[in-house]
Order: sequence, then C-alpha cells, then structure tokens
Amino acid sequence: MKFSDRNTELAERGKIVSFAREYYLREGFYKTSMDTLAAELRISKKTIYKSFPSKEVLVEEVVNSLMKDILKTTTGVTRQKEDAVTKIKNLHKFVSSTLLRFSDKWLNDLRIHTPHLWLKIDEFRTRRMFSILSGIIEQGKKEGLFEDKPNEILITLFISSIRAIVNPDFLYYNKFSYQEAVDHTFDILFNGFLTKEGEKTYRRKSKENRNENII
Repeated sequence: MKFSDRNTELAERGKIVSFAREYYLREGFYKTSMDTLAAELRISKKTIYKSFPSKEVLVEEVVNSLMKDILKTTTGVTRQKEDAVTKIKNLHKFVSSTLLRFSDKWLNDLRIHTPHLWLKIDEFRTRRMFSILSGIIEQGKKEGLFEDKPNEILITLFISSIRAIVNPDFLYYNKFSYQEAVDHTFDILFNGFLTKEGEKTYRRKSKENRNENII
C-alpha cells in the first residue's frame, strides 16, 4: 500500500469514528444501523465495513477514542501551573461538560448491550481518577488548602460517589440532571476536607465559574 493511500484510509477511518462518536453519544448505538451511519456520512456501507468489520468493533473504537481524549485533557489539568483548588474546579468543569454529552441512550446501551465495554470504561475511570486526584490532593496539602486526610479514603469516596450518581436509573428516579448531580458531589466531597484557606479559594473559584457561565 502506498503512503498516500494509507493516509487516505486513516483519514477516512478517523472521519467515521468521529461521526459515529457524536451520533452514538446522542442517539445510542443499539438501534443505530450501519446503513444509517453510511447515509448520514454519504458514503457506502462497504466503506465503513472496510475499516470496521462489525458495529461492535466500531463501538469499541468510539469508546477507545473517548478514553484517549479524556486521558489527554485530564493530563493537561494536572500539568497546569495552578493551585490544587483551581485544578479541582477545572476537573469539575471537565467532568460536567463531558457528562452533558452522554445521553441516557448511550449509557444504557453500554450497560445493557456491551457490559464488557462498560466495565472497561469503569476500570479506566477508576485508575485515572486515582492517578489525578492523588497528585492534586498531595499538592493541596503542601499548599495548606486541603486537610491532612488519608488519600485512599478521599479518592475512594469520590469515585464511589461518581459511579453511583452517573447512572441513568439514579438520575431518573431522583430527577437530577448530570450537571446538578456532579455539582453537588464535588461541593459536598471537596468542601469536607478543605482548610479555611482552601474554602476561601474554593468559594472564589466557584464564583468565578458562575460569572463565566453567565457571560
């Protein structure tokens, strides 16, 4: 295969994954046929199957692309030249904005029809959160913004809470939006181990974020 042909194939593959990702996040994948994707993309179904021999393979590639982007963005948060509270608020904004893109159809399809991918996402989420929060919490302690509480307990509480509320059943029966659920979780958990100075910084950052949203 020529280099130019390989580049064309990779570009087409990326285009399919990008479109399928946005479509699946909005409409779910279980009832979305390859014919539908081909029609929306204005390409032949054969072209999709050339890169993805089945819908299951395409769904897994979409999941992989999501995890890759989450890894990139969260790594950027940890490398910011900011105090620990600001990093927590930036992580909060990222989690909220990401979850707003996930429809109930997408989450339910993952849980019900591809439990192995749901487990893969959960394991990735857990490992990533442990890594991110460990560094931010240690930084916060050194800055005098976080109380000296055991990291393992704080992180486990946070991950368990996120896992419990980012659940279509919980949100449906309790009438919360993803935004409300995440906002309450961050506020309750992180206010619980902030020092007095940390509380001031947290309130200031929360006010700044609200003002940004108004603008």
